[in-house]
Amino acid sequence: MIKKILIFILIFFSILPTLAFSQDSSKIRVAIITYIKGNVYVKKLKSELWIPAKVRMELASGDKVWVHQNSQAILQFSDRSTLKLGSNTQLDILNLDYDKDTKKEVSIFKLLIGKIWTTIDRLLSQGERVEVQTPTAVAGVRGTEWIQEVLEDGTTKIWTLRGVVLFTAKDKTIEVKEGFKSIVKPGESPEEPSKITEIEKFDEEEKKEEKREEDKGEKERVTPSGAKSSQKGSIFANNSLDYGIFKKGDLTLAKLSFTPELALGPIRLGLDLSLYTNAEDVSYIQARVKYGELNLPWLGVRYGNIDNFNLGYGLIANRYSTYDMDGIVLRLENPKKGGIITLLPSPFNRDENITTTYALRLFYRPLNKLEVGLNGMFDLDSDISKRQGIVGIDAGYYFTRNLVVFATFAQRVIHDGISLEDSRVLSENGFALGLQMSVPIINSVLYLQALNYSDNFVPSYFNAYYEKNKILNLLPSIEESNNRISGAILGFDTNILNIISLGMRYESYNFKMPALYGQFNLKLGERLAISLSYEQDNISLPFQFINNNTIFVLNMVYPIAQNVDAILTVERTYDLYGNPKDVYYLTTKINL
Repeated sequence: MIKKILIFILIFFSILPTLAFSQDSSKIRVAIITYIKGNVYVKKLKSELWIPAKVRMELASGDKVWVHQNSQAILQFSDRSTLKLGSNTQLDILNLDYDKDTKKEVSIFKLLIGKIWTTIDRLLSQGERVEVQTPTAVAGVRGTEWIQEVLEDGTTKIWTLRGVVLFTAKDKTIEVKEGFKSIVKPGESPEEPSKITEIEKFDEEEKKEEKREEDKGEKERVTPSGAKSSQKGSIFANNSLDYGIFKKGDLTLAKLSFTPELALGPIRLGLDLSLYTNAEDVSYIQARVKYGELNLPWLGVRYGNIDNFNLGYGLIANRYSTYDMDGIVLRLENPKKGGIITLLPSPFNRDENITTTYALRLFYRPLNKLEVGLNGMFDLDSDISKRQGIVGIDAGYYFTRNLVVFATFAQRVIHDGISLEDSRVLSENGFALGLQMSVPIINSVLYLQALNYSDNFVPSYFNAYYEKNKILNLLPSIEESNNRISGAILGFDTNILNIISLGMRYESYNFKMPALYGQFNLKLGERLAISLSYEQDNISLPFQFINNNTIFVLNMVYPIAQNVDAILTVERTYDLYGNPKDVYYLTTKINL
């Protein structure tokens, strides 16, 4: 199997350069995307589809760029001039060519909504033309650096940082010189320029304005086509029909599922209506809310299967999952002061499929770059002997937006229903120091942790396998503490051109065998993807890539028709003799 997987990956890699970097030689002048943060989409001239933008993607006349919330993009031209697109921005490239008569460069854009910051590294020569149109005004540029913004009501603002900008609306043109700003409201002429006092003050006012907008909530949302839609009245739906075979051991069932996904403003809802049959009769019918989301700056709610829940910088909970059960994550937050995050079990879980795990985090920001938090995670099972509890405190300091240093402490307070009155429980604790660094230029995150904990304490006790291990009675039992264990965790996550993502994590401790985790994802389109995960606990020397502690999970999605996808999932484990054991899931998905 491994050989076949490697061959499959090599085939994908062989066609990757062609798919990722193909160029149209007929385009004389192009803009190149040199930086992407968050979600950025592009609509090419002869296409009706918005596709994810990629670094080094070329844009030409007729192309459109849509930058989502909390996202950014930078376009660069052949003369090293740059155009930075801010959050919630749509820019149309109307003309990026040469004038037929003068042979001079012509660059005409239309800013429908959002903000751009343009820098031209040279003075324009006679005949060269740079123009930015908006719904209410036209900026004819003779400057070398300026900021232009269009609000949702069409109001256009401009700040000239260097040079001169000609601002035109209602047959009136004014010069906005270096160090001045102006504004055009819908149906009106440009206001007379006023002086920009200082750029720092302008930035602070922008943040206050964004905060005011967040507090009152968005009343309208602008779609990529430029049309406005009310959150109260617009519903977006994505429907799919899945048909597949589920096989595990001797059990084989056919599954037919209808899984609609609905979006109403900040609210998202996913449903799962499934029918299982053994080909003779209907085994059972399942109807449930697959997930529900509400995401506002001050309030967030997530309902459904919870994955990757972390607490105490991973010392208490690391990638905790509710497994096959549903949970609720609730966030209440003042972005500048602090807030609360809670994890609750769903009240709709069936009796035979129920979780009793709760979590709470209270956090406060006494300084602009400092955040301190109090944490607690408890399993309040009705069986007292299965109850667990860990509390902790942590602090994180953000040296920059991309670099945080943190310290975290965790103390066990309940183990198998036994409280702190027992010295064994009192001795269970751990401490960690670490740093996490984001590298936007290569779209990667690096992290390092140093830990010290008692040998009867389990870091990341509430992990991805906690609920499963609880069902199988595999949780570690209470023990006496004999030693302190020291160790380190090193890992990284990276994303290349939004096509390849790779994550690796290595853990090493004294008195304990190391562990290695890996995740590889390859996405060549919305419907063509492959992912492969690798995990090995208790690594021994000499290192063996495959042993009885190794788990592989392979997932492949392949379009077999215009709106039909085949999905294959294979989970492979090994016994003590190296013999593989596989669980297969084969699904056919119909995109309605």
